[in-house]
Amino acid sequence: METIRFDRRPLNEIDFRPEQGIYDLTITNTSYSRDNGRFECRVKASGTGADVHQEYYNLTVLTPPQPPFVEPVELRATEDEKFNLTCSSLGGSPDPTITWYRVGSEKPLKSTIAKGGSKDLRTSSTLSIVPRREDDGTKFRCVVWNRAMSEKDKLETTVTLSVNCEYHARTSTSKFIP
Repeated sequence: METIRFDRRPLNEIDFRPEQGIYDLTITNTSYSRDNGRFECRVKASGTGADVHQEYYNLTVLTPPQPPFVEPVELRATEDEKFNLTCSSLGGSPDPTITWYRVGSEKPLKSTIAKGGSKDLRTSSTLSIVPRREDDGTKFRCVVWNRAMSEKDKLETTVTLSVNCEYHARTSTSKFIP
């Protein structure tokens, strides 16, 4: 094994056993700001130092996302008018998946995703609906997850939709003749 040093402290460890097909790099004390990104792997010929092989790898430092929050806070929609529910989570590396469900169903609802692209930015999923009168009181569940978390530790929140129904009374006029 060979150890890579940075400022005289062990930073990474290489397990290089080509006869067994092992070319492992272990990074200890990882830091998103220092270690997340593109790495170059070079194999050089002993003696001459000529490049034998060169390849690039993208390393993703895993960090869990923050709990989800839903906007708008006031979930009051109007019947037959488009209404957007946006579920967001700050951070996470890689960007988290954010999935909407109608409570009582395990079928994901179609939504539009806006990826944050960094552990410091917000990832959002917008669910667009056109509510009907019968949707009043419907509960929607937003689930957030990424690979830094176990499957059982998914983050979620549930919201209840309130639908304003517009009623138009029909009126008629008639003349009263005594």
